[in-house]
Amino acid sequence: MRRVVLILALSLTAVGVGALEPATSSAKVAVGIGEQKVVFQNPLFKSLKTKRARYVAPWNVAQKKKDRAVFDAWYKASRTGRKQEVLVAFNIASGCKRPRRGRCGLPSVKSYAKAFRAFRKRYPRIKVISPWNEANHRSQPTFKRPKRAAQYYNYVRKHCKGCKIVAADVIDETNMVKWLTVFKRTARNPRIWGLHNYRDTNPRRKGGKTTAGGTKRLLRTVRGEVWMTETGGLVFFKTVSKFRKPSAKRANTAIKRMFRLARGNRKRIKRVYIYNFQASAGPTQFDAGLIRADGKARTGYNTVKRTLRTQKRYFKR
Repeated sequence: MRRVVLILALSLTAVGVGALEPATSSAKVAVGIGEQKVVFQNPLFKSLKTKRARYVAPWNVAQKKKDRAVFDAWYKASRTGRKQEVLVAFNIASGCKRPRRGRCGLPSVKSYAKAFRAFRKRYPRIKVISPWNEANHRSQPTFKRPKRAAQYYNYVRKHCKGCKIVAADVIDETNMVKWLTVFKRTARNPRIWGLHNYRDTNPRRKGGKTTAGGTKRLLRTVRGEVWMTETGGLVFFKTVSKFRKPSAKRANTAIKRMFRLARGNRKRIKRVYIYNFQASAGPTQFDAGLIRADGKARTGYNTVKRTLRTQKRYFKR
């Protein structure tokens, strides 16, 4: 009897010790950068030592010579030196200003499938795919067509063996939960979900109240892994009054909030893609760059670099 009690005591002690141990590598959140420009040889980018990059491409990029040339240059650069694991998120065709009309309308599943086959043939090494970017946003032709977005996902899932596929890549708009509810009825065995949670990282007030973000709502709505596929700190955002006055300090606070949010939910949130690395030169409606257009680092860049270096138990590059 004493032996049984001793074994039980030792077992309980082991469990208690395990609960107090630091998070294992499997519980870490992987960090990458979302960036449309070729920045991989920039000394500041290289200093971050990240291994993952995200690119938003037209859904028919492999079929259009001009789009293909732009992406080829970006992709080739991403494979030079510190090779990046590339996540490609498909988007409306280039030049589309009214995505729900004419040639900018919603691709048929047949057209999408043909374009995806061309993409796989040309870029067989790319094995991390988001079938449609910000699929629930009003600027996208999938805005009121979640079933069609799910059909795109089903095709990619079936024809991209060994790939990691983001089932739905959504932004934390008010329609997110309703949109996902319809999407899930058609989507087959989704395991990874993408979220753009700017409302959480950059909270704003409306009617005297802080608008709710989407992270908790998404975690309650879906099962499986969640990737923050686009997130970060807003230096400037023309369409929202709070962000019309540029502020790198405010953006830095948002980046710190982003890391806390990911760290606090790391059992479900497995990746974070910070958007973006370098601000665009000239007039712009949106600026979330870690460095300025002239190449100088902002405070947010220093926060990212310091966090990746000092919080290794929570984040991996």
